[in-house]
Amino acid sequence: MTINKAIVLGAGTMGSQIAALLVNAGLKVKLLDIVIDEKDPNKISKKAYDIITDKKRPLLFDLETASNLSFGNFRDDLTEKDDADIYIEAVKEEVDIKHQVWKQVTKVAKERAIFATNTSGIPIEAISKAFDDKNKQRFLGMHFFNPPRIMKLVEVIPNAETAEHVIESVQLFAEERLGKGVVVANDVPGFVANRVGTQTMNDIMYRAEEQGLSIVDVDALTGRAIGRPGTGTYGLSDLVGLDIAVTVTKGLQQVPEEQPYFKDSKVAETLVQQGALGRKTKQGFYKKVKKDILVFDINSNDYVQQERPTFEILASFSKDLKSNLDVIFNAEDKGGQFLWETLRNNFYYSAINVPKAAADYRDIDRALVWGFNWKKGPFQLWDLMGFERVKTKMKEELGELPEWIEQQTDGFYQEGESIERVTPASAFIDREIWNKEDSLLSVANKDQLLFKIQSKNNIISDGVASDIIASIDLLEQEDYSSMVIYADGNNFSVGANLYLMKQAHEHNQVVEGVGPAIDKLHESFNRMKYALKPIVTAVHGRALGGGCEVVLHSPFIVAASETYIGLVETGVGLLPSGGGLAELSDRILRSNHKNDDKQTSVMQILMNVGLAKVSTNAYEAKRYGYIRDIDTIIFNKEKRVEVALNKARYESEANYIPKPKAQYPALGRDFKALAQAQLDAQRIGHFISDYDYEITLKVAHILSGGDLPRNTFVNQRYIQKLEREGFLSLLQNKKTYDRITHMLEKGKPLRN
Repeated sequence: MTINKAIVLGAGTMGSQIAALLVNAGLKVKLLDIVIDEKDPNKISKKAYDIITDKKRPLLFDLETASNLSFGNFRDDLTEKDDADIYIEAVKEEVDIKHQVWKQVTKVAKERAIFATNTSGIPIEAISKAFDDKNKQRFLGMHFFNPPRIMKLVEVIPNAETAEHVIESVQLFAEERLGKGVVVANDVPGFVANRVGTQTMNDIMYRAEEQGLSIVDVDALTGRAIGRPGTGTYGLSDLVGLDIAVTVTKGLQQVPEEQPYFKDSKVAETLVQQGALGRKTKQGFYKKVKKDILVFDINSNDYVQQERPTFEILASFSKDLKSNLDVIFNAEDKGGQFLWETLRNNFYYSAINVPKAAADYRDIDRALVWGFNWKKGPFQLWDLMGFERVKTKMKEELGELPEWIEQQTDGFYQEGESIERVTPASAFIDREIWNKEDSLLSVANKDQLLFKIQSKNNIISDGVASDIIASIDLLEQEDYSSMVIYADGNNFSVGANLYLMKQAHEHNQVVEGVGPAIDKLHESFNRMKYALKPIVTAVHGRALGGGCEVVLHSPFIVAASETYIGLVETGVGLLPSGGGLAELSDRILRSNHKNDDKQTSVMQILMNVGLAKVSTNAYEAKRYGYIRDIDTIIFNKEKRVEVALNKARYESEANYIPKPKAQYPALGRDFKALAQAQLDAQRIGHFISDYDYEITLKVAHILSGGDLPRNTFVNQRYIQKLEREGFLSLLQNKKTYDRITHMLEKGKPLRN
């Protein structure tokens, strides 16, 4: 079934965000809520609409799509037959209220419409009692994790009568249209993610109190070292809300067979009673007071200064998760034992929830990775720690394990196996051409090249630039049809190696050391732009600085909707040096804009670059000029390589014509004078510092085409030379050195 129209029932926080997500995905959506004011019956839903479409901080990727969102109320808008394909309910978590709403919906919904509830805690069977037997077949739970736009997990929970084709339709819709990761869960308390995730948080807090471990110590132990969010257990509870964890715990304590796994946490219950629910109430386990982060002390019933974590095992941890797990397995100290018990208990509880909560153990891993932002799920961690030795030790300590675990002999995952349901990039690869430090080049689909950036943190290094040139040589000289560029990890690329820039300044090697690297970048990016065969770049996450310039010079882009693109060099006292300014200028100056339009467009580039603006999504990147109308935006980032390969194939078969080089009239001194006047006003108003002014004026000099009369003809290569001069000049400045040093040490920009 194709789902194009939706009605969201409930315009609270979750309902509003779900409505925005659906509009972003291209659906027509109506948002409804109750009537609280007879004079203004749409008061609640109109307020939600205003938040969703707020001009400064919209929930929509593109405000032009606001025309696909309407609002109303249950009384007036659930009286006549409607053609919505799906109804998603997100009203107050009370069964009677949900029953009342669904009984209204069944009177107006078309026969094939799907009914879904976003409940996080009420049994689906209890809500399904609002329906007759026939309508139960099209009803299920569709539990979005908060915030729905960002969190990947959607739990689909059928009732006993839900038709298989309805489950399949909703799963396909969530995965393909919304870009989500779906776990089909059983109708048990907490479903999958909250059930297993809350249990391990509760287990950690209970044992910490029993063993006298501090909140700070526990968070230091149970964060990134074991592949969980850096907030640690208590910090994560603050983020999601203490009331949610306590409510789930209390609910599961009512189930006799769950009682051994869910214990009372004195600290959590004390804070909930005091209304300290975490970040949403500005205090929970932690509280920010001015610049200090205080921690709650149960003994004094007050917030106190944090003390440094004391466990020696922390010094043994690294970024290598497998190594950390090995340290934990062999540890004999108190901190190591606490972590072993944490993982052991999580492994065991996850195991007994197959098939109780989920039919497939992979779904438990998916739920924790996608819903709780774990790096690896429980069974992935078990494999990483060593399947057989963990199994043996657990049997020694806990006794009998679930039968399906006893029968498991070879671990849970094959080498290279992923929890993702999409086709991995590796599946398209026929053979490798090279596997270097900075890049991996493969042949995909028999005649396509697949170039993977794999430098440290995916930086656009000198090696990446050289490898791009070599790969394009192969593309053009041999019988390959097209090429795709991509990267793994959370981000496509966050730019260049700042540490090398710092060293070049310190050793007075800016011109000799950095100049040739800039030349190499220009050569590689120009080769990309003017390649004789199509090149598609698949981008996701952050694409900053040099990463943005790879995107800009690619003939075609496939971008995940959650892509954050920007030229951010001014924040560290530099300017784009890989041709980013030249490319953005080229796009405007070679166009048929009128002179004034070109000046306005280039001024917008100056402001974006000068303020180091980064797009908040791929659609905003299009408005900034980083992505074009010819490019493709998708919601499921895991499909970016597959879509990019398909796009490259299409372009190669559709008479691809490379972009020709061009000359065009520069805006010249006129533009630079106008830009200087605007920057003067910003400096006088203290919106920018003196050095911001100096840097941005250099950017204006480049965008104007240098010290030339207006309408003097220039080309992209000439503007790139101006970039090179400006970059090297700034890198030799002590104020830029200070900015780079501050960023490396503090992780945030210095405005000197």
